[in-house]
Amino acid sequence: MEYKLVRLSNGEEVIGQVTETNNQITIKDGHALFAPEPGKIGFIPFMPYTKAKDGVSIDRKFVMFIVEPLESLVDQVKGVNARIVTPKKDIIV
Repeated sequence: MEYKLVRLSNGEEVIGQVTETNNQITIKDGHALFAPEPGKIGFIPFMPYTKAKDGVSIDRKFVMFIVEPLESLVDQVKGVNARIVTPKKDIIV
């Protein structure tokens, strides 16, 4: 799945992994965009209070458009979900 930016009819913009069908779209790993101050963009999880592990399906009539986001924006969203992985420690002799 590719990351796409979706503009909903209520004005909300969501970036996430989008799959499309004729009647609906599904957004997985979605993050809503907001502007905390002019010139800045913040992210909040989309529908964080649900159990929608496989994504949120939205009827196409509520979608204004879908576009490809800048790669830097995708990297930032991926970074929001990144976890710190500690390497396995080997004993050096």
